[in-house]
Order: sequence, then C-alpha cells, then structure tokens
Amino acid sequence: MKRFMLLALVLLFAISCQSNNKEVVVKKSEDMEILFVGTYTKKEGHVDGQGEGIYMYEMNKKTGALRYLGVSDQITSPSYLAVHENGKWVYAVNEYDGGEESFASVTALEFSAEDNSLKYLNEVSSMGQYPCYITIDNSGGFVMAANYVGGSVVLYPIQEDGLLLPHSSYKKHEGSSSHPRQDAAHAHQIFQHPTKDWVAAVDLGADRIYEYKLDTLSLTLDYVGDFPNSPRMSGPRHMALHPTLEIGYMLNELIGTVEVFPTNDEVRFRRSLQMISTQVEGDEREPASAAIKVHPNGKFLYASNRGEINEIVVFAIDESGTLSVVGRQSTLGEIPRDFEIDPSGRFLLAANQNTNTIVTFAIDQETGALSETGFVAEVPTPVCLKFWTGN
Repeated sequence: MKRFMLLALVLLFAISCQSNNKEVVVKKSEDMEILFVGTYTKKEGHVDGQGEGIYMYEMNKKTGALRYLGVSDQITSPSYLAVHENGKWVYAVNEYDGGEESFASVTALEFSAEDNSLKYLNEVSSMGQYPCYITIDNSGGFVMAANYVGGSVVLYPIQEDGLLLPHSSYKKHEGSSSHPRQDAAHAHQIFQHPTKDWVAAVDLGADRIYEYKLDTLSLTLDYVGDFPNSPRMSGPRHMALHPTLEIGYMLNELIGTVEVFPTNDEVRFRRSLQMISTQVEGDEREPASAAIKVHPNGKFLYASNRGEINEIVVFAIDESGTLSVVGRQSTLGEIPRDFEIDPSGRFLLAANQNTNTIVTFAIDQETGALSETGFVAEVPTPVCLKFWTGN
C-alpha cells in the first residue's frame, strides 16, 4: 500500500511538472484588437513630450472605441514602432539627441498577451540622432531604422530571444536641397517591399530615394542606387505601397503633395505617374504633410496634414493606381503626426500629438469617406499607432 501511494505521488508530481512547463497559448478576444501607441516622453523643440513609454489599448472591432490596458516599462520617446509578425516583440526608435559623444538608441521589448505587459529587453545604439522610423524585414530576422539627424539607415540582426544585436550595416546618405530644412541629408523612412528583396530609404533632406538590397547572409544593406525626387524642395517623407498594383505613393512633406511612382523592376522610382496636392486649390497655408496609408482593399489612400490644417485627406485609387481627392476630415485635434487603419479596414484612428487624443473614425467601404464615431481616447503625446500582429 505504501509503495502504491508513493508511486501515485510520483506520477502526480510528474504530471504537475509537465503542466507547469507547458507553453500557455493566449489568444486575443475575437471582438477586440490590441493597439500599441508610441509617444514622446521629453520636451523637444517641436513637441512637449508627456508620455511615459509605449501605451497599450484595446479596440472594440464593432465600435472602434479604445480602452486603456497599460503602459510599457519606461523608455525614452518611443516615437515610431514596429511589431514583429510573431506578436511577441515590439521595437521602437528612441527619438532624442544623444549628445556630441553618443547617439540615440533603438529598443527591443517583449509583449505578453496573457497580462498585456510590455517588458524592456535591451537597447542598442541608433548610430545617429533623432531616429524617426523603424521596420522589420520580410524574414523577420532584422530591424531597420532611419536617423533623421545624421541622415543614415542602420540594420540590426534579431536574436532568437528577440534581443537586438549591435548594428551589422550602416549607410550614411549625402546631399542636401534648397529648403531651409534641407541643409543636410535627413533619412525619414526605410522599408522592404513585402514580396521582393529591394529596400527603399526615403530622405527628406536630400530630396532622394535610396535603394538597397538586403543581404541576409552577409548581414548588410548593399547600395543599389539613388533617385532624385521631383521637384526640388519637395521633402519626401513616407512612401506607402499599393497591396496589389506595382505602385508606390510618396508623401512630400514640404510641398504637400502625393507623388505616384511605378515600383516594377524596370522603372522603379525613375519616373512619376502623377503629382496631386493634399490641399485645396488656393489654400496658402504652409504644408506639413505627415502620414500616408493605403486601405487594405486597395481602393483608397489617406494622408494627414498637420500645422494649421489638421485633417485627413481621402483619395480614391483607380484601376491604374492614380488618385483623385474624394474627401477631407478634420482630425478633431492638433498635429496628426500619424494615423492607422485597423486590420478589418472599418476604422481609421488619428493620433493628435499636441492635443493628446486618439480619435476613431468610421470608414465608408464604398466611398472611403470618414465619419465621426464619437470615440476619443486621451493619450499623452501620441505619435505612432500599430496594431498587434498576434493571434
């Protein structure tokens, strides 16, 4: 009897250990999406940062309403974010001036869907000042970042545990243009085509698009060529790609236009198909274009204007990929530095940096028009919106 009791205890202990070691699979609610919000945490010349790190919200898929979940471990000005396709890792540029003897940084964090926590993993040098953009390559093995001051782009390998290794490739842009803000190169975006191997870096200061090829074996960004953006002083900021057509849409910050480019291998970035203004004809307010996104259905394009304008411009996309303005919507706040379309394509969320709000708009699926939902979340200095990619 004692032997039987001892055997039972051993089996019970073994089962308990297996249960404790078993990986817990946590799935998000079918009615909710998780949203990460990058913020400014420091006072800079262009912003009074009031955030504490990366904020997490839950968005109701039916209404678009946001509910606060929590905030990350404290990090400095995570102004732009990238969420890994595995849903576990979130990467942020820390947009600040590292000083004469140092640089700013890029931070890795780990997200737990079980308790909605976002924990600091590590950080590495950005190799420049005021990094303003970050993305992940198609393989999920590298992070790429752009430094606004210093005009450089940098490549970082990702370890198996999500930590970032020090940079394996660094490319500094050269050049300038005619606008006062274009005294030197200012890299503003870097991204890889979702189905091809080319990488594009958009440089506001140099008025150019730089093309690279990512060599995953040598861990390098290899320079392919660079192409002038037209006209001069346009200040290219961000490019968005069409989901099915070989078309890219460049948002020119300094002149308030969207330029339509072919992205096929033969003439990529070498000629413009269309240039269209984000402002009403005769509007003499200073352009301050910020974010640009294509709707998941490929029928609509959206671009934000900051400064005195503070609106989202709605474009219809025709079968050839060219644009026509079909509407405008006030963001109901000031300085919409970023906005995001939810994965279903039903809602657009606008981040009003200077009025500390995220406003939810409903998207008309037939016309692309935006309408107020009445849902406004108070968030300190929101500047980047990214939805979770987990299941």
